[in-house]
Amino acid sequence: MSTVIDTIKDRIDVVEFISAYVNLRKSGRNFVGFCPFHPNSKTPAFYVFPETQSYHCFGCKASGTVFDFLMQREGLDFRGALEQLAQRAGVQLEERTAADDQQEHLRTRLLDINAAAATFFQHMLVKSPKGEAARAYVAKRQINAETLESFQLGYSPDEWSALLGYLTDRKGFEPEEIEAAGLAIKRDQGGYYDRFRGRLMFPIRNVKGEIIAFGGRALGDAQPKYMNSPQTPLFDKSRVLYGLDLAREAVRASQAIVIVEGYVDVIIAHQYGFHNVVAPLGTALTSEHVSVVKKLQAKHVYLALDADAAGIRATLKGLQTLRDNLDGHEVPVPTPQGYIRWEREVDAEVRIIAMPDGKDPDEVIGANPEHWRALVAAARPAMDFYIDALTADLDLSSARGKAEAVSRLSPLVAQVVNPVEQAHHIQHIARLVQVEEHIIRQGLPRPERKATPAKPIVGLSANAPTQEDYMLGWLLRYPSVQTAVQEKIRRDLLPFSFVGEFIQGTLLELFARVENRAIWQAWQEQPPGTDPQAWANTLDDALHEHARRVLAIELPQAQAYRLVNDALECARMLQLALARRWKNQAKHQAIGADGEGEQQTANERLMQVIEYIDAISVPKRSSAYDDLHNLRAV
Repeated sequence: MSTVIDTIKDRIDVVEFISAYVNLRKSGRNFVGFCPFHPNSKTPAFYVFPETQSYHCFGCKASGTVFDFLMQREGLDFRGALEQLAQRAGVQLEERTAADDQQEHLRTRLLDINAAAATFFQHMLVKSPKGEAARAYVAKRQINAETLESFQLGYSPDEWSALLGYLTDRKGFEPEEIEAAGLAIKRDQGGYYDRFRGRLMFPIRNVKGEIIAFGGRALGDAQPKYMNSPQTPLFDKSRVLYGLDLAREAVRASQAIVIVEGYVDVIIAHQYGFHNVVAPLGTALTSEHVSVVKKLQAKHVYLALDADAAGIRATLKGLQTLRDNLDGHEVPVPTPQGYIRWEREVDAEVRIIAMPDGKDPDEVIGANPEHWRALVAAARPAMDFYIDALTADLDLSSARGKAEAVSRLSPLVAQVVNPVEQAHHIQHIARLVQVEEHIIRQGLPRPERKATPAKPIVGLSANAPTQEDYMLGWLLRYPSVQTAVQEKIRRDLLPFSFVGEFIQGTLLELFARVENRAIWQAWQEQPPGTDPQAWANTLDDALHEHARRVLAIELPQAQAYRLVNDALECARMLQLALARRWKNQAKHQAIGADGEGEQQTANERLMQVIEYIDAISVPKRSSAYDDLHNLRAV
């Protein structure tokens, strides 16, 4: 049955769409250009395949459909990409209700109010005599006119209704609307007054560049010193990183993001050419912030927070949030007893920028940009920061202090999966507390892998389930299946280095259907133990029905090993389907290759893909599904 998503894919040509972002040239049946997702200006490695309406980069392994491209390129969620592509394709997503129209009207009005308020604030800062003190503060912080304009800085007069009068009398907005935008407060006795008064104003924008809220810094003695807009239909501060709209391209290009603490830190960093810098809005890092970082494909995350006690506490909390929410993969770790345990290794590198005492990033950058560049280059691994921060209050010359230091640090060291890295940290701690390394090793706790399987959901799918549907259902409901399938894929690819240029080895690659890819990506952002059935009901309308059908596929109550074996066999068939698609692409590349060297490389790729297909083609009959081999592969 054709879906809206299928219709959109049929109407949008991936080559034409991507050509608006990337300069492509014909190469045989395919098109090639420089990848927009990672820095590379020497050899084009980004291919677009008209036959499968997909793309793939042989450098950074970015791959997918037109939906994946738009989500990755613009930092959108699935719903945002769906709406943009539907509009381009001329497809009506769903019948709009009166409530939908009302909600869209409210959103448009709030955006208009914020845009008008930003214009008013900036006029007050730049041209009004009332903004003299604010202009002096901006000059003191060394913010130049170009940067002021880029970030749309402004000033809210120290009056009760200056903005309110402008928005109602001059722009025709209602006081209730201005209150809904978070810019006015209703009096108990009736009437309204301005929320922001006597403050330097920082417009807060979403990833699209729309103004969704404001931050204000008091120029006098008013408290709090910094104040943000309240939560509104447009704004939730736990989901927004300040400066992201201007930092997005630099983060993608460098695959690195620097997280600082304040508005001015971000502004000055951008002014001096450090465009990958962002800041949370007066809160510790949240899982929603980390989701934003993940969408930008940042492989290097730097934290530059204050060096005081509060800054150290914030850094520790931010590190834990990053570790809990960044993408990772399962790796086998041998134990001294000869067993294998599985541990999660985070795919991104997290480092701490050591700030000089009493100095903020904007001060360091303004005084000497090269000093800041050196601080970033010398950023310390997270574990080194942990070791210093968690032992700063201890007397390490005493037996009690040594024991407490080892007690605090051992659980963290035990979480380090790479044995070489773990050995390095054990040596560091041993030198710090002056004890033998084997004593610290003996004190390491044994990590236990805890996973709470979701309750099975009984029911029948309205449509015949596909191989992909079975696999997605297993992955959502059984963490053990995810671990086993991921390891199978990794092991199967090990002997075939050229195949790794096509197939990255992720679970996401098993899914060709857009809905399955989107559901799996959304699930990856959920904490362990999440109930998949309850979670499915929170998905976008375009996804939740399909997710519920997948979760309703009946699985036999088999023993655990049989469940895993069945999932592995299903994974093998999906691997074959994926490899055969790439075999066709490799064949076209070999035919269209230019020059002897490129021809030889293309032929080697093709031969390895064929060998890979042969290696994984031996069937292992399912223990529970006699007809599993006959399921449709899409």
